[in-house]
Amino acid sequence: MPRSSSAQDEVPQRIVSLIPAVTEILFAIGAGEKVVGVTEYCDYPPIVKSITSVGGFAGATMSMEQIWALRPDLVFISRDMHGRILSLLDELNIKSYEVEPRNFNEVYDTILAIGDLTGCLTGAKEIVGEMQAKIALVGERVGNRERPSVFWLLSDNPLMSAGSGTFITEAISLGGGRNIFSDVQESWPLVSPEQVLLRSPDWVLIGDDMSDIRQFINSPLWQTIPAVRNGRVEIINADILYRYGPRLADAVYNLAEIFHGRD
Repeated sequence: MPRSSSAQDEVPQRIVSLIPAVTEILFAIGAGEKVVGVTEYCDYPPIVKSITSVGGFAGATMSMEQIWALRPDLVFISRDMHGRILSLLDELNIKSYEVEPRNFNEVYDTILAIGDLTGCLTGAKEIVGEMQAKIALVGERVGNRERPSVFWLLSDNPLMSAGSGTFITEAISLGGGRNIFSDVQESWPLVSPEQVLLRSPDWVLIGDDMSDIRQFINSPLWQTIPAVRNGRVEIINADILYRYGPRLADAVYNLAEIFHGRD
């Protein structure tokens, strides 16, 4: 929600985005030219790399001095990550907007809200429409097909996966698959190899941000899983699933191709 006492109806001309997903959204809807500050982790689209960085993603790694120097009209922050930043922005009377969507429908609402705030509502509606249309086409294609079981490997040390209430689980479902840990209420549960073996996934998906992927695949333990032994392991662009931006629809499309082929 918007913060601070500045006028709510003024369209911001200088924006700082402290969230990689929001940075992507801003450029997708046509507000990219207003972005004057980003974090070190904002890297898409590539032009973002030429914009002034205000630090890392966590609040403790950001420079309030740099944010202040950029004279922003609006700063986008994470509701979960930037509590410290929020209080400091309020003290400086810098308007901020908190976002933290939890599912695809909330992503659509977030994109529309960002479009409304930045004077780019038309562009936001177009992006949301394109996302929904692409996902609807996937749904028509995979709707009546058998859903393969899927293990998403988030980390191997410790061994972690995705549970319910995550974009990963929802994207797998929309793409025509079934996350083997979708019944776990924790978002990012610690799991055991025995649990994975017992649930016997048809596919193993690994984000490309994980190191030593080959070592994992070739280890004797994981070769006992039929999906691994039969080569049904796919390395996925992690950013398009971890970031709640327009590329989430591309992630769903890509997952459908993995599970059900290109026909």
